[in-house]
Amino acid sequence: MPDAPHAPHALGRYPLRNDTQREAERLGSLQSLHDASTIRGLERLGVGPGWRCAELGAGAGSIARWMAGRVGDEGSVTAVDRDTSLLRGLGRRANVTVVTGDLATMDFGSSRFDLVHSRSVLMHLDDPDAVVARVVPSLRPGGAVLFEEADGAPALAAASTPDPGLPIPFLRVMVPLAARWTWARGLAARLEALGLVEVHDDLREDVLRGATPGAAFWRHTLETIRTLVTDTARMETIALDGSDGSHGRAVDDMLTLLDDPEFAAPFTARHRVSARMP
Repeated sequence: MPDAPHAPHALGRYPLRNDTQREAERLGSLQSLHDASTIRGLERLGVGPGWRCAELGAGAGSIARWMAGRVGDEGSVTAVDRDTSLLRGLGRRANVTVVTGDLATMDFGSSRFDLVHSRSVLMHLDDPDAVVARVVPSLRPGGAVLFEEADGAPALAAASTPDPGLPIPFLRVMVPLAARWTWARGLAARLEALGLVEVHDDLREDVLRGATPGAAFWRHTLETIRTLVTDTARMETIALDGSDGSHGRAVDDMLTLLDDPEFAAPFTARHRVSARMP
């Protein structure tokens, strides 16, 4: 098995941990929403026996676990997360190395991987372009990346129309979150500029609908982020804790909408960007 990427810093600055019940449930919900499409994308790239794979922001480990089964004993999987609490069992597999580390400072090495994958991670980093620039040299010739990240453009477009007809809680709570997600729309061009080939951006727009699995994920998330936004890569304070009274009520009203089967609003576009090293 290849050496693990060098991870110089433990991430004690992140107070929410994956081993809390709420965060474990939230990550499980995320997996149930996206694993099937992620696996289809990995299969299209040809992931198979003997491949050396890296999973950045491994979370609860479902995709790293799938990779480990796919690549077999002759392959390897390096599963990286800032908090590897949910990966302990996975790390006991002979072909898996679990790394606790910060993507912002990690050295990924050179010509090590046949595949690097991340999902809903890079978009939250302070400098995702720098991380991508360090990931690309870690690919072996012919190696592939698959980066899956969200873009808040649909929510912003709907909110900017003269009469959007959208509920006030959605405008006050969800649109400001979506407004932060802009990075993914330029990812394909960045990979081309770094010299990768066969660059493909599979773009799908998602509508947020009440009383659906997607709504259940966002219910989990909003309940977690009343004071903090958390994901596998970043935590940032925002004013969702109700300290101003009205905003707290807006969060409560948004939670109610998420349980309402009549609620629907444009929310995100998901970029699934793949590319290969020549």
